[in-house]
Amino acid sequence: MKNRKLLLILTILAVCVFTATVLYARAGGAGGYSDSGNGGGEGIGYLIYIIIRVIIELPFPLNIIVAGIIIGGFLIFSYITKKKVRQQTILNQLPTGEATRKAGGYESFLKHNPDFNESSFKENVKSAFMRIQKAWEAQDISDVRKFISDGVYQRFNTQFKMMQLLKQKNTINNLEIKNLYIDRVESDGLYDIIHVAIHASIEDHFVSELDSKLNQGGKEEFVEYWSFLKKRGKPRKDIYETDNCPNCGAPLPEDMGEVSKCEMCGTLTNSGEYDWVLSEITQADDYIGTHKKLQKSSGLNEKIRNLINADHDFSVQLLEDKASNGYLQIITSIALQDPSIMRRFVNDDVFQKVSARIGEEQVAYNRIFLNDVTLLGVSESDDKHILAISVRSSYQRITLKDGKATIVDPALISKTEVLLMSRDKQASASKGSLYTHNCPNCGAPAENSLDINCQYCGTPLNSTSSEWIITGLMSMAEYNDYVSDNSSQFSYKVNPDLLDKLYDVRDFAFNNVMVVMAADGEFSEEEKEFMHELAKKWGYDINRIQPFFQMAVNGQLIIRMPEDEKKQQKIFKMMEKAAYADNTISPEEQDLLDRMRMQYNV
Repeated sequence: MKNRKLLLILTILAVCVFTATVLYARAGGAGGYSDSGNGGGEGIGYLIYIIIRVIIELPFPLNIIVAGIIIGGFLIFSYITKKKVRQQTILNQLPTGEATRKAGGYESFLKHNPDFNESSFKENVKSAFMRIQKAWEAQDISDVRKFISDGVYQRFNTQFKMMQLLKQKNTINNLEIKNLYIDRVESDGLYDIIHVAIHASIEDHFVSELDSKLNQGGKEEFVEYWSFLKKRGKPRKDIYETDNCPNCGAPLPEDMGEVSKCEMCGTLTNSGEYDWVLSEITQADDYIGTHKKLQKSSGLNEKIRNLINADHDFSVQLLEDKASNGYLQIITSIALQDPSIMRRFVNDDVFQKVSARIGEEQVAYNRIFLNDVTLLGVSESDDKHILAISVRSSYQRITLKDGKATIVDPALISKTEVLLMSRDKQASASKGSLYTHNCPNCGAPAENSLDINCQYCGTPLNSTSSEWIITGLMSMAEYNDYVSDNSSQFSYKVNPDLLDKLYDVRDFAFNNVMVVMAADGEFSEEEKEFMHELAKKWGYDINRIQPFFQMAVNGQLIIRMPEDEKKQQKIFKMMEKAAYADNTISPEEQDLLDRMRMQYNV
């Protein structure tokens, strides 16, 4: 009888431990803000059933003691488990600047590239980093043009044009690289991409002669990810420490402008044929938030290459680079009120749609940045292959009139749009590229013009017969409807929700609360203390999220919102509650909340 009772007690305890594990392993996943609704009610009911059995089947006072042990053990286990679940948040994975694991894909990369010299590569990355910072400060990218992709060049070029509109300069002092390491290597068609983490410190200040309200900056320690692309198996020919063409040896032009081309032989120095080319710069919060299913893979490229019968050099990264280039041409057209800038990159429908955005009042995009450019899907019509590429950008809109600036957005905001890029199924071999200012049909120079016909061969420059052209520009909601209406035409697609999948509701809210707190240009000790308490309450590692505090102080955090409207409602309520927690809120903070309420209809 005693053995039976002991066995019953041990069985019940084991079941309770299992029940607690099931309860809290499901409760909201990373962060505990689940939308599932049932929240483990069956587990609680089963626990109550076990306790009732103990009280009925065991004699007094043993039944009370065992029931007390079960309840106490459950509460302790629940607290520990719940705490661990709450700490499973993407923001607790923000990099500290120290390499904490093996670089993904690096060993495989070395097997296929036995001659790769890691030390030499890292020296080139350091050189590129320091030279690009200097070029950025001078708003002159000519010194580094030869080893940056066209998309990266266009990002800098667009930012310079916005800074010129706002009479803005960015001064840099005390720049120091603290650490540099290879984080991940990906295979992308015939190309390899090395993602390098750069841990650095800087003191920089944005100063605008037009409006002092646009002045921002300060000391900052940060981690950025710089991605370099090179064609696999090609011998490296240095383009970093020489000013000569890697193909023919002729001197390269001092200012290559939008096209990184040798004037003697026509070689594109930044094609990835000769050396590692900078193809992406990603902030740490964007980089760690990229879902694995959205990362490059050799299998993905092979699948897409078979689907679209692309040329031998097809690469997702290169197509995303074209997409970012074309998207920024559109943004520049809007800001400079000059539709000729984008004309050759878009079809007639997109041209009309974007032209309608160009109003009488000029709009500049302060601190514009492309946070993420990702291939979402591949579909086809009767005669065309169509790529859907999402572009998430951040900026602050400023209207300009009579030499005065009016701030439209009280903080940096984030926006996601989807480009549809189309090319004919029976596309002919391209003799040039619009993205390098050449006619795809004959290779002749192509300049900004509302006349889309090539001046030499007469072929429409925005023809899909030999180049990828932007044939659609839509919001994420419009894209979801487009996919639903044309689902049978998609041969490859990913769920757009993956773009925000790794961010929990509280992650968006915590980020946005810090933007609100710093909206008045200050981050008082009381506000810092409040944010530290909030971070602890929401399960964040204070040491890990220090970069967030620094970015908030320097005005570099952006308002982030998922596409899901229900989540937007939750996030705004959490923001509002946090903002009013100390019973004081500045006019600037209130203005930001009011504008968010209007923008997201929350």
